[in-house]
Amino acid sequence: MDFVAFKSSANPAVGALAPPINAAAQAAQIPPCLLAAIVARETGGRNILQIGVAPGPGCGCGLCQITAGVSWASITNPTYEGYPLLVPSENLHVAAVFFLAPLLVSAQRAQTERPGEFAASCRGQVVFAVAAGYNAGWGKVQLAMLEGVDADTQTTNGYAADVLSRYEAFVVESHA
Repeated sequence: MDFVAFKSSANPAVGALAPPINAAAQAAQIPPCLLAAIVARETGGRNILQIGVAPGPGCGCGLCQITAGVSWASITNPTYEGYPLLVPSENLHVAAVFFLAPLLVSAQRAQTERPGEFAASCRGQVVFAVAAGYNAGWGKVQLAMLEGVDADTQTTNGYAADVLSRYEAFVVESHA
């Protein structure tokens, strides 16, 4: 994985979020371009509630469309462990620290402990992390590994491959 600071002129909406994306990624010790790729896939840089879903349980919140563990005590101010999810910097922090960082640790562990199964189904730590935690769920990715099938077959519309592609493009652009 590449930890280059994120910057993008090719995607202006997400590129405008470079400072808080880089800050959240640095706090979580994750690749900034991975967090940017999640934002690009989930909302294209828009700070929104999930389109077509009524506010409340199951509705994605903010830039990273956080759904799991969201408190809807206030329908206009969903939170995650006290972090207001409609505040962009807070949403990015939650996604980076509470979701992506632990998922990348799990990906490293899976790659070390089950290298053959991991290689057959995950194509790397980014695919494992985004498929397991950001779309299909841990159980479905574990099952895919056991069955030796591509973990992305468990995601919505090739989610992991799309995020990986965006991540790679952001890394190339950020190095330029």
